[in-house]
Amino acid sequence: MKKIDSLNLVPFIDIVLVLLVIVLTSATFISRSHIDIDIPKVDNANSNTSKIDNEDTIITINKNGEFFINDKIFDIANLESFISRLPKDSSIVINGDKESNFDSFIIVMNMLQKLEYQNLFVLVQDDNKK
Repeated sequence: MKKIDSLNLVPFIDIVLVLLVIVLTSATFISRSHIDIDIPKVDNANSNTSKIDNEDTIITINKNGEFFINDKIFDIANLESFISRLPKDSSIVINGDKESNFDSFIIVMNMLQKLEYQNLFVLVQDDNKK
């Protein structure tokens, strides 16, 4: 039987580094919007809450009534063109500033209804969390 004088750690370190790279590249990171909006607050007792996935399409309406998807500004015609290319089972989250006019929200909802999207969500902030 061969006597082992020392333990070679180099292969172990290589494996650990490869695993670290795999974990870091496959980890999902939460992306936050850079558009300045003030989200409306609701009482969470009666609302159905869910987490936003990275696959969700987020339509943001700022207080000036401008439309954004992933921090890129769109007019309503380009917004409709972009949304119409998404699969019909896509989840769409509407994120609006509480100071934005209701007309902008209705324009987006009417467009989504016309395009027959069913998985629609409105992003609100829990009133209990300050």
